[in-house]
Amino acid sequence: MRDETKVGMFVLAGLLFAATAIFMLGDFSFKSHYTITVKFKDISGLADKSNIKLSGVDIGKVKEIYIDSDQVAVVLSIRKGIEIYRNSKFMIGSTSIIGSKFLQIDQGDPMSGFIKEGDIVYGENMIPMDRAIINAVSDLQEFMKGLNNNGEFTKNLNDAVVNLRNISADLSEIISVSKPSIEKTAEGMDDITVKINSILEKTDNLISKIEKGEGPLGALIADNKSKDDIKQTISNIKDTSESIKKLMGKASRMRTYWYWDTRYDPLSKYNMNSAGVRLYTSDEKYYYGGMSNFFDIKNADRGISYEEKNRVDAYMGWQKKQADFYIGVIRSNAGAGLRYRPFYSDPLWGRLSLFIEGNDFSRNRVIKNRKFNTPRYDTGFDVKINKYAEMGLRLSDITEVKRLNYTAKILFEDKDLAYLFGLASGSSLALK
Repeated sequence: MRDETKVGMFVLAGLLFAATAIFMLGDFSFKSHYTITVKFKDISGLADKSNIKLSGVDIGKVKEIYIDSDQVAVVLSIRKGIEIYRNSKFMIGSTSIIGSKFLQIDQGDPMSGFIKEGDIVYGENMIPMDRAIINAVSDLQEFMKGLNNNGEFTKNLNDAVVNLRNISADLSEIISVSKPSIEKTAEGMDDITVKINSILEKTDNLISKIEKGEGPLGALIADNKSKDDIKQTISNIKDTSESIKKLMGKASRMRTYWYWDTRYDPLSKYNMNSAGVRLYTSDEKYYYGGMSNFFDIKNADRGISYEEKNRVDAYMGWQKKQADFYIGVIRSNAGAGLRYRPFYSDPLWGRLSLFIEGNDFSRNRVIKNRKFNTPRYDTGFDVKINKYAEMGLRLSDITEVKRLNYTAKILFEDKDLAYLFGLASGSSLALK
């Protein structure tokens, strides 16, 4: 083979290789396509030649991008035979947060008809991911500023803690003063318990002997009716003793908690406080009594607040692992509430609880020159910080004024107070 022939074949192979590379890199195709134009307010970095996906399947490429007045026009090149319905949604997609962009089409309804070649449609103007993250950070910063309100919320929370400490100190002083009497009463209750156990043991032995006819009393009572009467009397004594023992055991199982709830309303720029005592008579049932929305009456509202001040709370509740339902008097009106922990078993998300509360179902009055004629409903969430404190958001009176409140709650057990409640329930027995 001549050298000229070899050179010619080498040049031909090089030209074929170059043509193939240009064809592939230039994204040329022998398939037929048709074009449509989609207009956006912002294309979020979508590039020319980006993929087009219909329900996740590649169906073409972006052919051209240009500015059209105050919008961005994106020309799509779509393979013929692919039918796109007129009410389909066009949006900018991304393979990940920092991944490449593509044009995403969510197929519409066949009843809306088909998009034809050359048609102009309008895309969904969604916020770009990077801008959404910036907005979220900015909103979080604004939330923290509003929550603190130049240190006012923190100051109010500290004041609430100081008040709780003062209440606890006063209660401790009362208990220390009353301790001798309490100890004496407790000793009396212990003696009662011992005596009750002795009575129960003796009555069991006595009934057994009567039934067998043993002992002087069993021998003397030959008449069956008399025997039954005596057995019934002794059984009544036994039942009474059992009831007393059960009552005293129930009193010893009581648990009490101090509860403090402080809410800050950024619109009225006012802090509202609620405090009370929660008494558990069992693991699943409790009673609550306290006061809500109490203020220093010398202070005037710095904004318009529709909260009615110095209200009374008194209700009973049932608490399971995931749910807490309560009903009674809420803010001096009949009401009920439900608190639910959707992720109770999870160590992290289990701290989250959702709640909804309703009261004042017959409300029809004017409060600060505004007419209220629908029941009050509150909803929101709390996040448990530790076993003593929670923080959250509360949307109050959602059918009327819709106020967003920042909340903080403190709940701690007071065993001395539980001891007092237990003694009060059994004191009448101890004095007899």
